[in-house]
This record gives sequence, structure tokens and C-alpha cells, in this order.
Amino acid sequence: MANSSAWLLLVGVGLTGALGLNFQNSSSKLLTVLNTSAPVQEVLYHIDVWKNEAATVAQDYPVSSNLESVIRSEVGGDWERGRLVLQIANQARTLELKQAIYTALWKELQQTKQIYDPLKILEFYDQLAVHTDVPIQLMEHIYRAFINRSAQLLEAPFHTASRVATFPLVNSLVIRLTFSTLDYLRDILEVLYDAVLALETPLSVVQRLGNLTASLTQLAQANLQLISREELKRGDPEVQQALQSNIRNLLSQPGFEKEVAQSLQSEIYAHLSKDEQLLYTARKVCIRNVTQENSYIYECPQTYLICSNARDPKKAAYFIQRGHSNDSRPQFAFYSAFWRSRYILMEPATATSNNATHSITKNVYSRPTINWWRVLYENGGISFYDAATENSVLCGGDPVHWDGEEHHVYTRHVSEFSAHRAECTWSLEDCSDAA
Repeated sequence: MANSSAWLLLVGVGLTGALGLNFQNSSSKLLTVLNTSAPVQEVLYHIDVWKNEAATVAQDYPVSSNLESVIRSEVGGDWERGRLVLQIANQARTLELKQAIYTALWKELQQTKQIYDPLKILEFYDQLAVHTDVPIQLMEHIYRAFINRSAQLLEAPFHTASRVATFPLVNSLVIRLTFSTLDYLRDILEVLYDAVLALETPLSVVQRLGNLTASLTQLAQANLQLISREELKRGDPEVQQALQSNIRNLLSQPGFEKEVAQSLQSEIYAHLSKDEQLLYTARKVCIRNVTQENSYIYECPQTYLICSNARDPKKAAYFIQRGHSNDSRPQFAFYSAFWRSRYILMEPATATSNNATHSITKNVYSRPTINWWRVLYENGGISFYDAATENSVLCGGDPVHWDGEEHHVYTRHVSEFSAHRAECTWSLEDCSDAA
């Protein structure tokens, strides 16, 4: 214990206005003690008397425990008064007194049941963070309490299969976290996934991540951390499909590219198949039919129809334009880097276009009008459906439908896709460097 010459003082100047009104009008014992000019033993004597205890001050008596008791009685269950006590801590001359105030307020936060609200814990943590003399151990303890309580709250959406259930407290926490460092969320998710993966199947956790209402940045982080869990790396195809579905749902959000940081976007794209990655990361792509190694989409030699031609990096390179349909689903347009004013466009098929021999339609042109395609991801490649109707799929590669050098690309009705899967499947190559 400090010797008899030690003093517990607060600077009197500055404790006016709100502090004086709130504490002095209520005959504050704390303010009286902290403004006293008595030596430490006398201060402790006053504390013991107020506690209705015998004055048993000894050389090894714990100062902090007595001070904490007075501070906590000063707050008296009214946490708003705790804010003012924290302000008083700035005026304390001794480190011991300051730390006693910090510790007492943390105990009072728990005593008043504020501990059950992670936002209250975070608020207190942020208030303490501006002080440079708070014990590191105390800060770590409060932070861990915030992380654990937040994770407990966020478990709720993962324990219900309902897609219409609402979680107001969860939503409030998630909204508040949008204004906090992303490290908070990473730590919360780590504890959260430990808990829910111990109680639920990996598939249900992946699927129920969709129950969580959060910002696109938060959902990107949540998906990335879930994908990295060892429990999800066991090769279950159903789980992997659900993970891919979550990522595609994330990418389908119109604000994804604008709201999510480039670093997070890159991490998300890395978990897509090669063809899907290129749709989001390449400036220009070349589109090859999987039936042949040298069968690339671009204008036919003699007409404005689209053919599958031998690879020519200049002519085969297409810029990608990304958009969303009225129902927010992603769609893509392909703009020629060689013929600057032309898109790959499907003209509406006429009722007489099909014949008895085959049901293909040669209605794919190079045109200056934008045309949107819906992309479906299949094993071994991707497929392009007309976004306007979703009744036609882009196909090619069958010599039966060629005309000399004109190796025409064509469309089939979507009902024929399974029977002609190879013709209607394409692979992308990065042609960003094509002149």
C-alpha cells in the first residue's frame, strides 16, 4: 500500500457544469472523496464509514476494492451516471485511482444487466479505448465479452430453418457493426461458427447463412470465413453446391461491386470456377465451344451472323458488360473489341424457322444493339440463355449446320439442352491483353 504521504486527489478545476450538477446536487460521496486533500488512510476511513464497516485500515489494505465499492454505489444502478464517473477518471492524479474507476464501472455494467446487450459492451469498450491508461488485461476481457455475447446473439438465425423469421436484436447488432472495424466481425464469426457447427450440420449452417440480414461487405466476410472452415472441406458435394449458391446470390446483388472492397471481391471470385471468375475479373474474354479446341465465337467470314471460327485473339476478344434484370438477377452482354460497335445478339425466332430435320435457329448476329444473356454454370463450362425470354440457349459446333466457311452458331429451345449439352456448353479464356 502507498505510504502515508500518498494522496488520492482529483483536480477540482473542470468538475463543473454537467458533472457538478449531477454529482454535487446528489451529495456525491465519490466527488467528496476524490476532491479531498486528506492522506490515503483518512480517505479509506471515510469509505469504511460510508460502507457502515469498522475502520480497519492497515498498511496492506487493498485501496482499489474500497474505491470500487464507493464508485459502484455512486452509479447506483443508473448506467447513465457511469458515463459521468468515467469522465471524472480523466482528472484522477494516480494510476491506481483511475484503474479502480475503470474496473468498478465494468463490474457495474455487469451488475445492471447491461452485459446481455453486446452494443452496451461495445459502447463501453469504445469509451475506454480513448484512455491510454486502462489495463490491457481489462480491455482484452471486455473485448472478449463483447465478442462472445455477439456470437451468442447471432446464433439465432442458424437454429431455424424458417426463411421468414425475423431477428430484431440481431439486425440491430449487425447494423451497428457496419460502423466498426471488420476485425470485430471476423472475431465474432470465428466464435459463432465454432458454436453453430458443433450443433448443426455443415449443410444447414451454409444454407441458413441466408437467414442473416447484413451488409454486402459483412456477407462477403461471413461467406469467406465459412468456406475456410475445416468442417466444410470434407468433399460433400451438396455442401459445396450450397456454398457456390451463397456466393452467386452475393454476386447477384446490384451493389456488390460498388459496396464491397476490391480485396474482398478478389477473395470471393477466387472461390468461383474458372469461367465464372473470368466473367467478373477479365476485361475481355474469348468464348470457345467445348466440342472443339479451336472453335471461337466471332463474326462469320461473309455475313453478320456469328460463327465458331479458328482462334484469332483480335477478332475473338469481347468486352464484358454486367447488369441486372428487373428481378435483380445478373445478366451479361458481350461487346466486340474488334468491331467496336457490335454485340453478340439473338434475334427473335420466327414460327417457321424450324424444320423437320432439326430444331436449330440461325438467329445469332453481330449487331450494334445491346443484347443480354443469362449465364448458367454447368460441369465443364457455362451456357448462355437469352435473358429476355430464357427460352433459347446458344449452341454451336455441329458441322451439319455449317455452310462452307460459315460455321454458324445457332440457338436451340431450352428443352433440348440436355440432349445437346456439349453443343450448348462454352468455355471462357482471358483475352484481356488482346490488342
